[in-house]
Amino acid sequence: MAMTIDQLVDIVQADLTISGLFDKVLPDIEILRLVREEALDWFYKNYQFSKTKMFYFLEKSFMQTEQYHRNQYLILPQEVEDIVRIIKVDNPSLFRLGIQAPQLSINMGVTNQPFLTSFVTTAGELGVYRSVISNFSDQINKMTANTLRFNYNHISKRLNLLTTIDTDLMLEVYNRIEEEEMFDNVYFKQYVIGLCQSRMGQALGRLSFNMPGNFQYNAADMISQGKEKMDAVIEKVRAETNTGWFIMDR
Repeated sequence: MAMTIDQLVDIVQADLTISGLFDKVLPDIEILRLVREEALDWFYKNYQFSKTKMFYFLEKSFMQTEQYHRNQYLILPQEVEDIVRIIKVDNPSLFRLGIQAPQLSINMGVTNQPFLTSFVTTAGELGVYRSVISNFSDQINKMTANTLRFNYNHISKRLNLLTTIDTDLMLEVYNRIEEEEMFDNVYFKQYVIGLCQSRMGQALGRLSFNMPGNFQYNAADMISQGKEKMDAVIEKVRAETNTGWFIMDR
């Protein structure tokens, strides 16, 4: 069962307070903010296992829609972190994957964004999901000569196609994994704890006062120890990352 963000906050607070030995200093709402606005963003951009390869099929008829005529770009789903390449699909044999997979151009289930049909919607329900994706990727690798030029902004999720389109398209992308899957990752938890410990030290360092029991926190040590935890995670993430795992091919 995936860890919820509330459970993650409890783990962080248990570490910061040494399982309740000291009173809470950092509010839960600040921990939530640090998780969503800083920690998740860093991991999605730097940790290779925070993303998974997916494929989206795009029928050429999208060019005839009023929205595309007006904007001249597509809005991709929020989970799409980056696009590896876009391939022209003009060979029906691309869909012969060795199983009775449905014709991917129809009845696939539409995503929450216009014009995109997700290969994952149906194939993800099959027991041979990983095998299908692997075989599909092998087929696409044979079609590299048919790639299109494009520009993708991962912040706005806007995709601009820079090449004349005369066929259906297949988008090879990296999608973010679910946040709950990230919460249970040991590196992520340690990074969040270090981030929150450093932030708590910064907050305590702004004022000089005694806590109940007539003791004071050592704010400088807390900031230093928090940074050390974060740096240790960053070093491990970089050591595990294969520098060739993600190469943009445009």
